[in-house]
Amino acid sequence: MRNTETDVSDRDAAGPGAAPVEPVESIDTSIYRMPFFATLQVRDLDVSLRWYTEGLGMHLLATMGRRDDGTTALVHLRRWRHQDLLLVPAAGPVERGSGLTLSMAAGLGELDELAGRATRTGLGEVEGPAPTGWGTNDLRATDPDGNTVVFTAPLESRPQAADLSGFTMDVSAGASPGC
Repeated sequence: MRNTETDVSDRDAAGPGAAPVEPVESIDTSIYRMPFFATLQVRDLDVSLRWYTEGLGMHLLATMGRRDDGTTALVHLRRWRHQDLLLVPAAGPVERGSGLTLSMAAGLGELDELAGRATRTGLGEVEGPAPTGWGTNDLRATDPDGNTVVFTAPLESRPQAADLSGFTMDVSAGASPGC
């Protein structure tokens, strides 16, 4: 199973227009305080586990707990550091396509490989990879329950803000509407 961890720090930032930094190949299996994670309810943990590990290259970090019927209560998956995804059995029917989309950073050259792997599982749907209007190349992967994860990689030649149609940005210090 191929897994990666991003190791991008200030020392790697080369400035506007510089080539994007490639992730470093490895998986961080340490237990750390997760600043963000998503939890998805799924109908079948085994099927979803295959989709995310075999199809999308995520690493099975842990399974936890037991439900009353003896089945696993939670599956913890990780891709890169701070790209954690928890799968839990749904308490009832899963409403397909709730509208939530999760996005994860991806390496420049891995989107085609991810698309092929995910397609070969025959478990979900894949669209792309395709360039966006905001300077990325995206792969949209929808699991058997309709949950969508977009893997996004910067284009080889990043457009500058002035080149993006309709781009505006408020860079005022501390500007946060409603905060």
